[in-house]
Amino acid sequence: MTAEIRTVDPDRWRQAAQDARAEGWTFFDWLDGTDDLGRADTVTVVCQLRRHGSGLLETLRLRTSVPRAAGVLPSLAEVFPGAGWAEREAGEGFAVVFEGGDPRRLLLSPDIPAGPLRKDRPLAARAVVDWPGAEPGQARTRRRQVPPAVPDSAVWGNRDPEAGPASAEDIAGSGPAGRSRHGRGGRR
Repeated sequence: MTAEIRTVDPDRWRQAAQDARAEGWTFFDWLDGTDDLGRADTVTVVCQLRRHGSGLLETLRLRTSVPRAAGVLPSLAEVFPGAGWAEREAGEGFAVVFEGGDPRRLLLSPDIPAGPLRKDRPLAARAVVDWPGAEPGQARTRRRQVPPAVPDSAVWGNRDPEAGPASAEDIAGSGPAGRSRHGRGGRR
């Protein structure tokens, strides 16, 4: 099954959804985000819509990108009421504000900063638990593989306190896939 993908500007996000609904894309399927850190300083938001056509379920994806710092999109909850829940989840996970939507937290308590799904937020659990090996598609080696999304320990974790906090770019650049950890000390 292939999906039609429409990339729209953030200021046309709601209008694109209204246009799609008028074209018969009446079933809201899902909405989520991805952090583009390392490629661009943006968060990409995708909304998938469906409709029945020619006896098949057709798919349309609306896609837009907002700045990582203070990303704002108009809410689609008035166009597709089911989008409200997904916007709260994606907004909380990627620190994107959906204007006109429900601003209440869905999953995280108010004292936890928004954006835990961003690439510059280290996954602490992966840093303290032994990782079993390579990810699917990676070459298996005798050396222990560093889990995905765990930055180099010199950038995060064992960082010199006098160096100050690492920048998002330093964190994202320090954990490429396939980097091996030698022994338990985290040396490279």
